[in-house]
Amino acid sequence: MARPRPGMLTLALSAAAVLGYLTYRSLEPAEQPATLEPAATAEAPDVAADPEEPTEARQPVETLPEFSLGNLAGEPQSILSWPGKPLLINFWATWCAPCLREIPMLKELQSSRSDLQVVGIAIDKRDPVVAFAAERQFNYPILIGQSEAWQAAAALGVEIYALPFTIFAAANGAILGVHTGELHAEHLDNFRAVIDDLQAQKIDLAAARSRIAGRM
Repeated sequence: MARPRPGMLTLALSAAAVLGYLTYRSLEPAEQPATLEPAATAEAPDVAADPEEPTEARQPVETLPEFSLGNLAGEPQSILSWPGKPLLINFWATWCAPCLREIPMLKELQSSRSDLQVVGIAIDKRDPVVAFAAERQFNYPILIGQSEAWQAAAALGVEIYALPFTIFAAANGAILGVHTGELHAEHLDNFRAVIDDLQAQKIDLAAARSRIAGRM
């Protein structure tokens, strides 16, 4: 009986190994792509809930709460320092590109409407904000904070911790709405119109809030 040639035997064994590997791979579940965690944009407060405690729906903030942050001079200043004026409170940072694009529009709003008050709250380190403010020549007040500024945002009803975001308030301190993301000209035009109609008593507070939210 003829003995199998070594070359033929090696080829047969290799083919069997390849067939077995392909069979194994066909039975193995498909590998899922890795999920990337989103990167944090700034150091936001720890708002993780205790899993053992029941969670309740967060109630919207109706009026401006009292809080103070340092101004450019290093002195504490209250957010209630401008009684009787509607407020546009803009949270920003020197490292946030969309925030910087908003600044010229906010300066123009302040120049054209002395009856409104723009307030910038920089969630940033003090030194870069002071240097940036000296360069840009703000015509509205700037308050500065880090963790305390995030706490102020939470007190105002902000739930998405990503810059920029803006709070609109009526002259009596009633919060009209929160805008998350970059402001555009139409947002400021809407705010002007809502404030004018509110002060002329053409609309009530509920209608003003609906228009700020874009529901009317």
